[in-house]
Amino acid sequence: MAGVAFLLGWGVTLLLRDRTWVGTQWGTLAVDIAFLLVVGWIALQSRFYWPIWATGFQLLGVVTHVARMLDRTVGAWAYVTAGIIWTQLVLIALGVGVFNRWRERRQPAASGAPAPAPGATRL
Repeated sequence: MAGVAFLLGWGVTLLLRDRTWVGTQWGTLAVDIAFLLVVGWIALQSRFYWPIWATGFQLLGVVTHVARMLDRTVGAWAYVTAGIIWTQLVLIALGVGVFNRWRERRQPAASGAPAPAPGATRL
């Protein structure tokens, strides 16, 4: 679900992007907030840690937009670079989740114990 939401957000961002980079990217901000809500919901429902990391990095991306709105001296280069870094870190977290899911499916369950409930912490 997170991967599909990311790809949809990427496509919509390409359509709504202001190519002058003069001010805040309002369309991108809206997409980023929507994606933040999606990965935040996934993090609250999941028993894994990668959605928490993805949510944190996405939150930093949204905060970058807010910083640009509040401080007009933030240059376009810093604004774009920060957005790229947070997006790459979200993708890394998503990649960790995909890899762990792939590895989990390849290994048969070591014991017959049921998996913990969503939101439960592991030791």
